[in-house]
Parts: sequence; structure tokens; C-alpha cells
Amino acid sequence: MAKDSKPTKKTVFFIVEGNTDKSALENIFRKIYKYRNIRFEFTNGDVTSNNEVTVDNVKTIISDIIKPYMKQDKLKKSDVWQIVQIFDVDGAYVPESAVLDGDSRKFEYTTSTISCNNKESVLIRNNHKKEVMKFLLEQDEINGIPYRCFFMSSNLDHALYGKQNLSEEDKKKYAYSFYRMFEGKEKLFLEYLKRDVVNGVPDSYPASWKYIQEDLHSLERHSNLHIYFIENPIL
Repeated sequence: MAKDSKPTKKTVFFIVEGNTDKSALENIFRKIYKYRNIRFEFTNGDVTSNNEVTVDNVKTIISDIIKPYMKQDKLKKSDVWQIVQIFDVDGAYVPESAVLDGDSRKFEYTTSTISCNNKESVLIRNNHKKEVMKFLLEQDEINGIPYRCFFMSSNLDHALYGKQNLSEEDKKKYAYSFYRMFEGKEKLFLEYLKRDVVNGVPDSYPASWKYIQEDLHSLERHSNLHIYFIENPIL
């Protein structure tokens, strides 16, 4: 009786916030990194701003996201190359003066302000989000698997499409259009990142995170995802 075949390619788990984020990026990364088994999983919301997520349990929560797929594919820790988490920074690092009283219950974003009819809820969210992201930035492994995190600013929609405050329906449309834009020419995605999305973010990983935490940068259009390609050259 034949034994179960072992995976020949190391798996990389990318963790994003929503299904539309996965739709926009997964196939692009799969085509670029054909020598890896690329899996995009999503958290159904922002883990870093969830009040039930703390520095005490966030590593377990992230580990639990990939656990079913490791079991399904019969993967051992040694079969996984890396866990990569892509955060929406959502203006978390802006000064309090950039948080305004508004009319909407939802947080409304511009490139210089966040507004809501409960200003205090924005400040509480920002502080919690910063605390969890700071903790995760200090981690180099989760459950024995190498871990690295990158950011989209102010969120993935803003970074990739130049749009803020999209409805769920519009998120789906833009994600599909974005994937189709690079279909068959996925390696141009890196050029697009550098030309339209990076917008002054340094090429150094530590410096990129320092940059996004300064001034109003976490509301502006930025990403340090280009550094992933520097650290993991395309073969």
C-alpha cells in the first residue's frame, strides 16, 4: 500500500483580514512563488482591534487559524516555511488631534483624520491595536514556525486600490478587478507596489515600521509589503 506522499514544496501561510483581501492577492503570490505552497487564510475581521484578543492569547489565535489546514494537508511544522501576517494599520498611530467627532457610528477615514460619533471608541481601538501590533512585531516565531508581519495603510483597499471606506460589495469588485489586472503578468505586481503603494516607506524592515508610526503616515497610502520580495527574491 502506497504511503501518503509528502509535500515537496514548503508552505507559506499568509494571514489577511478578509476574504476580499485573499481574493486580491492569493493568486498573484501563487504565480510569483511557484516553488512555495502559498496559502492565504483570513481572520474575518481585525484581530488586533478585537477586544477579546490580547497579548496573552494572540499567538494562540494565529496558530489556531492555520491549524485546520495543517491537519488537512498533513503538514508538520517543518513543512511550513513561514507565517506572514498582513495588517491594516487603520490610522492607529496618528495623534489624538487627528481623531474627530463625526456623525457616523462607523469609523470614517481620510488621509489625515478618523471620525466617528464616539471619538473615545476610536482612541480605545487605536491604543488596543497598537499594543497587540507592538507585541506581534517583537515575535519571530509562532508555535515554532517563523513569523513576519507587514502592513497596509490605511488598509488594504487604500494601499492597493487607492480607495478608503469601501462597502463590502465594492471591496469584492475591486478585489476581482485587481486580480484580473495582474492575471498572466503577476511579476508586475512588485513594480506596482514600488510605484504606487510604497510612497516613501524605507526598504529596511525596522525602518519601515518606524516610518508608519510617525505623523499621519498610518492614514496615508503606504505599504512595506515590497520588503517581503526583497527578503524572498523571486527565482
